[in-house]
Amino acid sequence: MRDWLLAIAILLGATVYLYADSRLPRLAIGDPMGPRAFPALIGIGLLLSGLLLILETWRKRAAAAPHAADAAAGDPKHLKILLALAAWTALYYVAFEPVGYLIATPIYLFALLAFFNPRRWLVNSAVALGFTASAYGVFAGLLNVQLPGGLLGS
Repeated sequence: MRDWLLAIAILLGATVYLYADSRLPRLAIGDPMGPRAFPALIGIGLLLSGLLLILETWRKRAAAAPHAADAAAGDPKHLKILLALAAWTALYYVAFEPVGYLIATPIYLFALLAFFNPRRWLVNSAVALGFTASAYGVFAGLLNVQLPGGLLGS
């Protein structure tokens, strides 16, 4: 049931997001889409994600025993993990600007990877640093998005 609610929330959020994107002003010069192209791609991706979640949930319901899925969803251990992940993400969100992208992001990712993929320190480090560097290159280099410098300045 939770997956269905999440899928519906994603679809509603994507619809509102795409509506807000459609309300962005059109530029008279330059690209006809203006600042609307990138958010539109994100909104379409959200819609597709919601639809895929509905499809996956429907397939799982049809294939799995209903009692096993309900028992796992009510497990207190899963709730603790979910709350810990939410708290860690909130801490990352709060620290993002004062600490800076290049410091906060690899620490955040490494901790998540270490939790879900324990004892693989080298792989986890490489993924966290590689993703951070790649995303920084795309956003700061190609898209000219200024990411927070935080403790490193800028």
